[in-house]
Amino acid sequence: MALALLLSWIFTGFWISLMKGLGLGKRVRQDGPQTHLTKEGTPSMGGVAFLLAAFLAYLATGKDAFLGLWLLGLGFALLGLLDDLGGSLARPLRAREKLALQSLMALVFALWAARQVAYTPWPILDVLLIALAVVGAANAFNFTDGLDGLLASVAAILLLPFHGYPFAQTLLGGVLGFLWHNAPRAKVFMGDTGSQALGALVAGLFVLSGNLWLLPLAAIVPVLEVLSVVVQVAYFRRTGRRLLRMSPLHHHLELSGWDEAKVVFRFAILTALATALAFGLGGGG
Repeated sequence: MALALLLSWIFTGFWISLMKGLGLGKRVRQDGPQTHLTKEGTPSMGGVAFLLAAFLAYLATGKDAFLGLWLLGLGFALLGLLDDLGGSLARPLRAREKLALQSLMALVFALWAARQVAYTPWPILDVLLIALAVVGAANAFNFTDGLDGLLASVAAILLLPFHGYPFAQTLLGGVLGFLWHNAPRAKVFMGDTGSQALGALVAGLFVLSGNLWLLPLAAIVPVLEVLSVVVQVAYFRRTGRRLLRMSPLHHHLELSGWDEAKVVFRFAILTALATALAFGLGGGG
């Protein structure tokens, strides 16, 4: 964990300098909270730095059987990178194309993971459950990544119960090294490169450790974030009005008067409570 944290801290700092030197920065939605307009131009795609740091530390010290999980993370990171570079591509990926690629990668992983651990008497159902968990987590984590330090804080807490696994130790170290630079005011964003990969990796960790059923409760914040988007879209299509001031949920709370740091802090507390309840009641870990 210490090695991954140190590498992540160094790599992320280098990444910030590189992005600034290339003049590449995040574009901020003009219809979002006005306080976010000052973040225009902040370096993004920081997921490249902390994922590389975690992977290198894992190769140096890893002793568990989760090396195959990194292939899943790599696939989702590359897909997220395409999203981050969307404005630079001739034709950005459409939502349905991205979902199809996510589903394909999740299905391949699920076919492998279902041979390692079983959740139902029916292997095909296990495959479907695992694939759904991976795709759902990748998108839920992506929606959660919208405030300085929010997703990194939530992910770090979700990784703590798995402190006995070298995979989790190195990924946690990578996230913490990135969080040093991401704390308000963020000097870098992880981008879709980091958020999609992080969601897939955390979901895969819950799957392979035999704790899949605990994921929806432990990851209550990403679950609420993605549900807020689904409900907002469905309500608008039905009534032509917005149910929330803005989705995902963290933006609604901001526009309702919560400071950004307050949302992050309270969502971290909620995640800690939900994770403790999940592993305490479920007996996982």
